Amino acid sequence: MLNVFLGFEQTNRYVITNEDGETLGFVAEEPRGMLSTFSRQLFRTHRPFRAIIMDSEGSPILWIRRPFAFINSRMFVQKLKDPTEYTSEGEPILDIFAEVQQRWHPWRRRYDLFFREKAHRIISTTSEPQQPEIVPELFHQFAKIDEGFLAWHFTLRGPHGEPIAGVNRTFRGFGREIFTDTGQYFIDFNPSSSLIEDESESPSQYVIRNLSLEERALVLAQAVNIDFDYFSRHSQGGGGGWIFFHSYE
Repeated sequence: MLNVFLGFEQTNRYVITNEDGETLGFVAEEPRGMLSTFSRQLFRTHRPFRAIIMDSEGSPILWIRRPFAFINSRMFVQKLKDPTEYTSEGEPILDIFAEVQQRWHPWRRRYDLFFREKAHRIISTTSEPQQPEIVPELFHQFAKIDEGFLAWHFTLRGPHGEPIAGVNRTFRGFGREIFTDTGQYFIDFNPSSSLIEDESESPSQYVIRNLSLEERALVLAQAVNIDFDYFSRHSQGGGGGWIFFHSYE
């Protein structure tokens, strides 16, 4: 109700399910005290954002970090460097393996998605407010997104324009869309006819490959990023609510 009537910016929370509605996991923004609550109200979707991706038992498996961004957002995806390696304070040591950069355009919705070169490691801990400075040369581009004004479907495309995966926000009724930020997203990890805009082309023209676990993790994290950038602006910018991700193959 705070979100509906006052535009109160809540911590973002998500449920991950499969196509049968079975819960696979959760995504939750880390609550970080009163200062973080004030920051959410002041900076809203520009604020620094950290979230944990958990399995169905609530065990953390991935971390998402977004630094403060005035115009173009950046997002880093992290995993445990080693499941058995922790700091002396008991904090897990995290390794950045992927990054998303939003590209400014006056009306299009654009992103570049990158993976870190395997030979390099970028380490941080969960308590650090910012990750170490990233050297751009350590990353190679995995995919890009270039969609039109007010798009609700986002196709990740490879270097030759081939569809790799898709993130689609579904319409859940005028009441939900106008007054709240709750939403539902479908994630497609395989290129299909639904991802090809040109009707003269067919899926057989593209090389269909299975995405690795890290690539799928980046697509899932990008769905959170898209929601944060374009769909957490209702109710005077209030965020939060539940967003359901359905992954299907």
